[in-house]
Amino acid sequence: MTLFMITLLPISILIFYFQREKDDRAHLLPVIFIGLFTGAFYVTYKIMFSSIYYLPTEAFGINFLYYAFTQSIIPIAVVFGLFFFFGKKDSIKDRCLFFFPLTASFYSVFLPYLIIETTKPYSAFYIFAKPLLFLSLFIFIHIWLSKKCTMKTTKSKDICNWTALAVAACFPGLIEALWVSGVNFFVWFIPMIAFFGVNGLLIFPKSNIKE
Repeated sequence: MTLFMITLLPISILIFYFQREKDDRAHLLPVIFIGLFTGAFYVTYKIMFSSIYYLPTEAFGINFLYYAFTQSIIPIAVVFGLFFFFGKKDSIKDRCLFFFPLTASFYSVFLPYLIIETTKPYSAFYIFAKPLLFLSLFIFIHIWLSKKCTMKTTKSKDICNWTALAVAACFPGLIEALWVSGVNFFVWFIPMIAFFGVNGLLIFPKSNIKE
């Protein structure tokens, strides 16, 4: 069953790669390798030089802040931020479109490490739910960036868009903190399914479904 959490992101990268036009694929390969190399370098550093292992507490807020910032917000912001800053030879639009292959490649290494370092036996949440949450997050941010770079919006829409981005970035940490807290199954499962549904509508807009 651990095969799912190991292969989900690599398979999603392959799907993304082969959906692109043939001329665009060559530009994706360096981005994918940068993500994989960065993930491998960071995990190697963690294994060799960091003995810190987080044990969840009874405080929901502390768990939420730890998971949200150390597992999603900070890694994504640093990896994509550095890539965005140093990739100045590419246009802003192109750099935004590279978000998914970059972060999904990084987490192809980093996410299995986060799961493997937890206590065995691995629960169904870590094997299935957590990888799907991060995949959904990457899809959401990728689509958000794509629209942000190509569409003009009003100030009120900008506020809504940035709020949605902030909520999405925190969402995997929120769901994991709820799960760790031992709340009722439906308290974390229903919001998670709703998040998947939102991403489904973003990938397959209603207008396309009707056609």
